[in-house]
Amino acid sequence: MSDQDEPLGTSDEVSVGERSFELPEELPILPLRDTVLFPNSFMPLAVARESSVRLIDEAIADRRLIGVFTQRDASVEEPDQADLYPVGTVTHIHKMFKLPDGSLRLIVQGLSRLRLDRIVSSRPYLRAAVSAAAEVLLDDDRLEIDALQRNIKSNFQQVVSLSPLLSDDLQTLATNIAEPGRLADFIASSLTTISTPVKQEVLDTLNVRERMDKLNRILIKEFEVLELGSKIQSQVQSEVGKNQREYFLREQLKAIQKELGEGDDQTKEIEELRDKIEAAGMPEA
Repeated sequence: MSDQDEPLGTSDEVSVGERSFELPEELPILPLRDTVLFPNSFMPLAVARESSVRLIDEAIADRRLIGVFTQRDASVEEPDQADLYPVGTVTHIHKMFKLPDGSLRLIVQGLSRLRLDRIVSSRPYLRAAVSAAAEVLLDDDRLEIDALQRNIKSNFQQVVSLSPLLSDDLQTLATNIAEPGRLADFIASSLTTISTPVKQEVLDTLNVRERMDKLNRILIKEFEVLELGSKIQSQVQSEVGKNQREYFLREQLKAIQKELGEGDDQTKEIEELRDKIEAAGMPEA
């Protein structure tokens, strides 16, 4: 199937907030290294692989959606289906900047979760049969989800307050997100210190209650690590401050002794002789 003949007649309709779009049965696939793109989030991406550059050029020209999937191993140069995680994100390219070396810089928006069914071609770039990976939100989970949502917002607030890498604005944005699944995705995408496999695990989890439970555990661990780091930093600063104070007092004492004539060479020689006499047990005259 050519790039110009996507089967729109048999595509799924996917809703994102108040918008909806047609999800083709096949999409060009952009593999990501050490990066997980979540639905409803914007992200800058660097594209350098020749096949990926061609994919983006054609997608921009035809105004087409793409699928992004994270690689299991970032060192693989030509990934196939086994090298990609099975859940990715339908993505819209907002802006593209081409650099002199031929590489690209993108601003992309994740739209919804996407399942990688099978690779249908690998040249000139990956192309795959895909299907929507819909969230699972059960009525029986509503009460637990409400409780988790409160805990998550509180724990995220504590993490932001201790982390030098997270802006305070993130806390405000999280507070204003009412949808539990979207809240979990937003916070997971904002945490810069958690690993790619951990972020992918959140993306893989379609059940909203399970996703929020996983995120809550991640936040608790992050808070404990940050709190311990803050405690260690305070102890180090306290010890450094103590050493600096002792050094300052010693220098002050030397200056005072010098002013009183107690710190000159003759005084030092007398003190050294007295110490030697005491050590030898010689009687004083």
